[in-house]
This record gives sequence, structure tokens and C-alpha cells, in this order.
Amino acid sequence: MDAVFPVERLLRPRTLAIVGVSEDPASMGGRALANVDRFGFTGDVHLVSRGNVKVGARDCVASIDDLPDNIDAMVLALPAAGVLQAVEAAARRGVGALVVFAAGFSEAGPDGRAEQDRIAKIARAAGIALLGPNTLGITNYVDSVCLGFGANHPSPPGKRPAMAVIAQSGAMAACMRLSAVERGLAVSHSVATGNEAVTGVEDYLAAFVDDPAARAIAVFAEQLRRPRLFLELARRARQNGKPVILLNPGRSRRARDSAASHTGALSGDHETMRAMVAGEAVIAVDTLEEFLDASEFFTRFPKPSVRGPAVITDSGAFKGLALDFAETIGLDLPEISEITRAKLAARLPGFAAPTNPLDITAQGLKDMPLYAEAATILLEDEACGGLLLAVMPGSPDVGQIKMRTVLPALGDGGKPTAYVILGGAAPIAPDVERAVLDAGLPFHRSPERALRAFGHWQRYAKMRDRAAAGRASHAAAAKRIAGAGIVPEYESKRLLAGLGLRVPEGVLAGTVDAAVNAANQIGWPVVLKAQSARLPHKTEAGGVLIDLRSEAALRAGWDAITAGVVKAKPGLALDGMLVEAMGAPGLEMVAGGRNDADWGPLLVFGLGGVWTEALADVRLLRADATTAHIIDELKQLRGAALLIGSRGAPAVDLEALAVAIGSIGELLCRHPEIAEIDVNPLIAYPPGAKPLALDALIVLKEPKAANDSR
Repeated sequence: MDAVFPVERLLRPRTLAIVGVSEDPASMGGRALANVDRFGFTGDVHLVSRGNVKVGARDCVASIDDLPDNIDAMVLALPAAGVLQAVEAAARRGVGALVVFAAGFSEAGPDGRAEQDRIAKIARAAGIALLGPNTLGITNYVDSVCLGFGANHPSPPGKRPAMAVIAQSGAMAACMRLSAVERGLAVSHSVATGNEAVTGVEDYLAAFVDDPAARAIAVFAEQLRRPRLFLELARRARQNGKPVILLNPGRSRRARDSAASHTGALSGDHETMRAMVAGEAVIAVDTLEEFLDASEFFTRFPKPSVRGPAVITDSGAFKGLALDFAETIGLDLPEISEITRAKLAARLPGFAAPTNPLDITAQGLKDMPLYAEAATILLEDEACGGLLLAVMPGSPDVGQIKMRTVLPALGDGGKPTAYVILGGAAPIAPDVERAVLDAGLPFHRSPERALRAFGHWQRYAKMRDRAAAGRASHAAAAKRIAGAGIVPEYESKRLLAGLGLRVPEGVLAGTVDAAVNAANQIGWPVVLKAQSARLPHKTEAGGVLIDLRSEAALRAGWDAITAGVVKAKPGLALDGMLVEAMGAPGLEMVAGGRNDADWGPLLVFGLGGVWTEALADVRLLRADATTAHIIDELKQLRGAALLIGSRGAPAVDLEALAVAIGSIGELLCRHPEIAEIDVNPLIAYPPGAKPLALDALIVLKEPKAANDSR
């Protein structure tokens, strides 16, 4: 696994240098110096300027070579053309860290990439933690250190809940900081990693996962360049109870192209990334709005529960909308207890139903304390993990009275609560939002945003619990599977059968007489399949015949397959032909996976047959997923109705199917030399019958070239 590059001297420097300062306060160097002074940096500050002997009251030196040795951090406020020479000089002086503002490197094309590689090589050799190039810089609000050129002001967290922000985009880092401050939160650290020539997302994540100043960590990354290191650090964050929220654009081709032009990133397989980070309870979101909302929610409430929220509203229409939207996003709205129902019924008007969601009706207008009393009752119910209050504003004055009446009852029980005023941009009293935020609660005008934040909160708890109860890790098998490339079907099935996956009874026959003897032993009817590592797609070459019911049919089939293979693959010598028992009909599934070069072993499964391509209805999971987790994901398939029985068809044995899929994952975990596995179809049967792998293909990795350092 990749090593973490230490960034302590960048985060908490004792001495600083700024290269490229001038008397112009609007220049990058001038802005960087203003930030250093504004944050009250107490260590030594050295300035380098070719054209100035002094800037303000500070003396300047003409070159980096005139600086003292071993300065902790140096800011390069220089054009791209001057960066290489400056990095060389910094290496000579023993500088610990560099911040490179200049753009025009890997994001600008091959020439820029080559120049970036040169400065990275120098910095790495000298042990310099280089941030950038193409960065807005880094700010440590806890220790009042700002090494950036964007307008910034000290904002120590104090007693406010704080998040750490890591973003490859400087604009996104600034957006997160501004949003957090507006919502009454704090940012402990903010890093714009830019092109990541030396240090990247993973290095700063390593610095923050153990930092008590940050309750949660928000990460915006167009590419995770060290995926396995990211997973290891996400595991540490999960174990520390520190949620990681990730926004990673790149699902579409155009987004991937944009990433390449923006930060020089070459985005990987987005769905693979989503599946693998979910295994360590990383909350991957899809939009900037979700990123902001989820980061706020986890910073305020960093200890999620699998129990969903209660919902209180004074709109009967919204009650139905909340149920619909919660189902759409997979948020469980719990059934309240009988005791809670009784308490609510005693307080509500007779025509109001004591349910979750709870509509207190227009009675609240005549009986304002009802809002607070209903909230208290629901928050006391152990089935409810939190509370969402979504009220109509009425007039600004009425909305203000509602808020003042209910606010003291919210959040006292340690459960998360969110406050929503319906009505879009309808006017509300100016102090309402600030009063809610000051009380430590999220405030929204969109109920969907609040529900989605609760959904991420609950999903994190489920992912966290799954990860903690995951399968024991599988050590690689003592004996490596020999060879490279495609493993013939008969050998692939033998390997899968060794871990419990059921395959048809079969014999590899070298002659037609041996095939007849095998069929007599197995029992008619049989299937006949040509076998060769050079024949992965047997059907296209006429290499498969099914339902052969007699010796004559088998002999004729042998001749037909031989002729078809000769025509399709001249000169191909078969290993033989596989004679197998016909499998009973059932529900066709597809299952397999791969040892992803970046992320590690991954499972893929879904509906097979015509559904595979027509619906693309598959789920991706880490290969070490538990049986229970696989069952949950099978139920999330769009065609899940086929698994539980549809139109008179029997339900399949979900547990047996999940165990079979898990055995594929176990093989991937035990044998990192496997590139991919494809079992298609895998036939699922009603309870009591194990799934049957009718066809299987394993591909082994090609050996690395001697000069391949990957």
C-alpha cells in the first residue's frame, strides 16, 4: 500500500517564507502575506523578492539561497515558469513544505505534465511536502495558520462543531467553508490539494482522522489517486467515529473529461469507487447541495443511528409526500410505539391520527404548545432516531411564534432534529433561521433536503455496522493458481466448487467414446461443451449443445462441435469436451467480480439472461461482503420482485443465493492473481436447493513485465 506523506510542517509551521512578494497588496504574494498577518502568525516570516528590499516593515532577500536553512513552510507566489528553479533552491535549503499557487502544469497538457513531474521528483527526493501546483492553499483555523492567497479571516472553532475540508478544487474548499460559517459551524482545516504533484487527499485525510478538532471530514475529489490507502484511512475514520463525506464527480463521460482538464485527473470507474468506499462507511453524495447538507448534518450529529426520524407537520398533504420521498431515498420512518400513540392521542384532536409522520392539523394554530408537546413525546420514543419538524409559515409573525414555541423542546434528548419551514421563498421573520441555527439545528426551506440528510445519516449507521460485523479478512491462498489469461470452464468450475459453489456433475472427455461413457454415468440428457483457454465464447463458435438425450445424438453433436470449432478457430486444439448433466430450470442470475487494480476485490451480481443487458440491473459490493449484506443488496435490485416470487413463480432461496455469490467473493479475496470471474448463468432455485453455476469463466492476471513498477 502507498505510504502517507507527512504534512505536519505544512499544517503547523514554526517558520515561514513567502517567495514572490511585492508592494502590490493585490498580488498573490501580497495577499498571502496579508493572510499570514491577519491570522497572527507568531513564528519567523521571511520574504523573498527580486525587486524589493522591503515590503512594509519587513526586510526581503533576493533569492531562496539567501534564506536560513530548514524553514518549515514556503509559499511560492510565482508564475509557472519560475517554479522549477524555486523548488530546486528550496530542496538545497532543507525546506519542509511548499505551497505552489501557479497553474499551467498537468491540467494544461503533456508539456505541463512533464514539468510537474520534474518538480515532484525533486520535492519527493528532498522530503518536501509540496501542496499543488494549481492550489489556493491551506488554512489551519485551530492554530491560526493561513498559507493561501484567497481572502480569508481567522475563525477559530471555539465551542462550535467543526469539520475538516479537503478538496482538489479551491473553489469547492471555499464553498464548503463559507457554507459552514453561514450555518453556524466551524472549519478546523481547509486544504485545496490542486494537482497533487506530491501530497494529495489521502495525506491530509491521514492528518485529520485522528484530530479531535474535526467531528467530520468533507472530501471533494475528482480522482482518488491512492484508492487502497484511502480505504485504509476511511477504515480508521470509521473506527474513530468520524464520518467522511465524499463528493466525486465522474459518473458521466463529459464529467470525466472535465476532470482531466481541471486537475489533470483521469477518473476511474465511478461505480467501483462508490461500492468500495461504502464498505468503509464513506458517505458518497451526488450533488453539491447534498455535500453541503450532509457535511453539516454529520458535523452537528456525528453519531448516527440506524433508527430513522419521526416527522411532525401541520400539512396533511406533506405527510403523504414525506412518506413517498422517504421510500424513494431509502429512509426508514419508524412505526411509533403504542405508548407513544396513546400519549399523542390524548393530546391531539379526535380527527388527527397518531402516526409517523404526524399531522397535528390546523389545531396547532389554536394550540401552539401542541408543536412542542408532540415533539417531546416523539423524541422520547426509542423507535425514533431523531425528529424532522416541517411546518407551514403562515404569516411571518405566525411562523416566528411557532418557532419560539417549539424550539426549546427540540434537541434536548441528544437526538438530531431538523427544522423546515415550507413554502419555498415565502417570507419569514428575519430572526427565525438564525435562532434555529444558534440552537444547533439544521434549517431548511426544502423538506427534501432535510429528509435526504437524515437518509445519509441513517445509511452511514448501517454501513458502519456492516463494516464492523464484516467477514474476517481472507489471507491470500498459500498456493497460487498457475498460469495466466483465461482458465477453461472445467478448471474454473473446479476452483469454484472447492469453495462450495454447486456446479453440474461433469466429466472432461478426450474422445467421443469417453463422452458417451461419461453421459451414461451422469445420466441423460446431457450438455456437451468444447473446452479450451482460447475459446472463451463457446456458443459463438458453435461449441455448445444442450439436451442431448441419446448416444447417437451425442456422437453427432461431437462431430458438429468439432467441425464448428475448426471453422471458427482454425488450428485450435481442444483440451477436450465437457459432458455435464442438464441443469433444472430456475431464475437466471449473473454473478462474478474482479480484483480491481486500484480498489481491490469487487463483487458484481444481478439478474441474468435477457435482463443482464436490457436492465443493467446489477449491484456492486466489496468481495468480502457478508451474506446478510448480499441479501440486502439483492433486495435492492430493480427486478427484486422476481426473487421473492412474481406472477405465480416461486420465490428463490435468497440466503443460498447470497452464500453462492459470497463464495465467488471469497475466491477473489484468496487469490489476488485472479483478474476476473464470470458465472453466467447462475441458476437460483426455491428454498432447499442450492444455486447452480451452469457456466463459469476465470481470467488470471498476466505477469508484470520486469520493468513494470505498478
